[in-house]
Amino acid sequence: MYKVLIAIITFLFSTFAHAQYANIEASTGGFSFIPAFTSEDPHIIVNAGTTDSRPLSFHLLSTIRLENLNPRGVIFMSRYKFIDKKLKASIGIHLPAIQIDKEFNVDTFFAQEFIASYPLSDKWFLGLFYLHGEGRNNDFKANFLAFSTTFIEGKFSFLTQAYGLDLDNTYGVSETITYKVSKNIDFRGFANKTISNGKFNWTLGARYNL
Repeated sequence: MYKVLIAIITFLFSTFAHAQYANIEASTGGFSFIPAFTSEDPHIIVNAGTTDSRPLSFHLLSTIRLENLNPRGVIFMSRYKFIDKKLKASIGIHLPAIQIDKEFNVDTFFAQEFIASYPLSDKWFLGLFYLHGEGRNNDFKANFLAFSTTFIEGKFSFLTQAYGLDLDNTYGVSETITYKVSKNIDFRGFANKTISNGKFNWTLGARYNL
């Protein structure tokens, strides 16, 4: 386990050193591409990578438990933008994707994604996100699909998602509200209602853009 932690820390520092963008968020919860899976425990969320100004980009997402500063998950993503006009579309892979539980058991995953966005106006945007994931050392296998709208008004942005997951017939809606304080600082609120099981979860976070 300690070799895994050392490898993750080395990987994080190496990515930050070569990143074209990076931000760190302190949150009352975690982050998941699947809103229903978002942790309710306090986390530090780290994002870094290259910009999407070129067709091929690389990204790192890491979540770290705030209570003991142990990593909870690390995902390295590579994305290729094959449509870059008014309609934008990209495909990507998550390799590796690592998840570490509180007992330090490590699960690894491989995933493929498709992302598309289309502006209706300067303030309104439509989005689609598809994710297929499979476990490498576990039997996890799922398909996730989300449709979204983004509305931008001044310093506020509102991201609304309706999603479905073919695991336990999971579906729901989520809302992320972001308020941009300055070029480097923003506050975010996230709320999710998993309609299929009635669960409600939310998080609040403060993010610093390096």
